[in-house]
Amino acid sequence: MQSNQVSPAEQLKYDIDSAKRNLNDLINKASLTTIRDDYSDLDATIANLPIRIQKIRGRKYAFNKINEKEAEEFQSQWATKRMMIQNKIDLEANALKANLRPLESRVTSLILGATSALTVKNVQNELDSYESRISSAESSLRELYDGIRKEVEKLKTQLGLVEKTLDHSETASFGFLPGESVVMAVMAVWTRDNKEDKTDPEGILFLTDQRLLFEQKQQVAKKKVLFVTTERELVQNLLFETPVVCIESLKATKQGLFKNEDWLELQLASGSFARDAKLHLDGQDSVNWHKLITRVKTREIDSDRAFEIDKSAVEKARSAPAKCPNCGGAITKPVLRGMDSITCDFCGNVIRL
Repeated sequence: MQSNQVSPAEQLKYDIDSAKRNLNDLINKASLTTIRDDYSDLDATIANLPIRIQKIRGRKYAFNKINEKEAEEFQSQWATKRMMIQNKIDLEANALKANLRPLESRVTSLILGATSALTVKNVQNELDSYESRISSAESSLRELYDGIRKEVEKLKTQLGLVEKTLDHSETASFGFLPGESVVMAVMAVWTRDNKEDKTDPEGILFLTDQRLLFEQKQQVAKKKVLFVTTERELVQNLLFETPVVCIESLKATKQGLFKNEDWLELQLASGSFARDAKLHLDGQDSVNWHKLITRVKTREIDSDRAFEIDKSAVEKARSAPAKCPNCGGAITKPVLRGMDSITCDFCGNVIRL
């Protein structure tokens, strides 16, 4: 039976090789590459913020008017400290590399057959200690920009959600009302019987400044052979819409075994497409959606506009008739800004606005 024991000479060779590998790692780390990459990414992100916001405005996104000011303030803050941080990174990296050279010489002098195990162990301890020193330097440097980095990251994430929302709205199968502004969109599943299963439609939930809409958008099986899907097709169509003012109650919940599933539960006014609706959101917080829908319903979101509402369109909706001129029936459904006509529920008469 062969022994698996390692001889002292083999162990010493392994330890010397390990020390040399660790030294190479430290030489790379002493250049503070990770910190330099963080710095460069933050520098580029801050410089690019106004361009991203300008593009979003060019795509007619009307909200988060504070974004322009935030980007300007971040650039101002960064301008006062970026060179100081860059200089400190350079100084610290130069010091780390210079102080590493004596240790580098000791590692280079480790030779099998001419170096004791104790010497190798002592050198390895020095390497470990120096790695801690580099980590400490990285932490100190990171503190110089971590505060602004976290705030910039919040804005960057928000802009990413808006850009994705605009992508969804620009490829929607339906049209928005003239002057209607999209607030947010999220991938979702509409559980039509309040219990999610594989037959429930997947798609995009849209929130505008007037309506909540769900568009089915998914690849479905078109052809199967022996229960195996061989061909798929894209199904994309609007399944429901409701004026936000018709949402009588709204609840955001966390469900699932680990409470990591985001759900929205709606109670809707009489005459809506349904009296309730339940949606499983994919990738966004249901609590944030609850806040957004509430802000739209209370019109609080209007104070956050970067573009003014067309006042003539507002007045046109406000002055819509309360009764059908043909049959005298009451017009009970909300008249939204951008509508050019309404239909009487009693006689079917189309009333031009």
